[in-house]
Amino acid sequence: MSKVKEHANDFDLKMVGLSNFNFIVGENYSITDGQPWNGVSTTTNNEGATITVKAGRKKSTEVAEWFEKAIKNGSAIGCQTIDKLPKKLNFACKGTMSFTHGGNSYVGEDIVIAQGSTTGARNNWWIGGPNMATINDFPAGILSIISQNFKQGKLLKAKVTFTVFAGDVSSMTMNIISI
Repeated sequence: MSKVKEHANDFDLKMVGLSNFNFIVGENYSITDGQPWNGVSTTTNNEGATITVKAGRKKSTEVAEWFEKAIKNGSAIGCQTIDKLPKKLNFACKGTMSFTHGGNSYVGEDIVIAQGSTTGARNNWWIGGPNMATINDFPAGILSIISQNFKQGKLLKAKVTFTVFAGDVSSMTMNIISI
């Protein structure tokens, strides 16, 4: 019988100049039966933000199926994988991401993050959502880019991209493109 253990699972989003970062999940999450879930917290530092999910790490197809349903017809990317969607995940959660950058506040809704594992048994991260779109034609060294429109107030003001570089396992880079 395996031991049930809660871990502080950190997912770093790199963006210099980021402040007031938050990811609000509430009760919109999935975790393998019997595994602990103790919520999501965030911190901001001079290199970006960290989302910490306090949860167990037992992967299942049920959580991956929940992730796929949560992103609906949108798109997703994962670290250290070329798969379009995960086959098994430890946990997944859907929420609203908000932050300040360059004096402007941004809000993105229905963002889904999840943790699975690579074939090398390293825990890797996924991000996606029903409003996410995959970007093609990127330079060498970049594995995947995904983007979503974010609001400033009630107006669409920017597209936020999430980029996975070769070697990223527990982090992605964020950028803002004005629209």
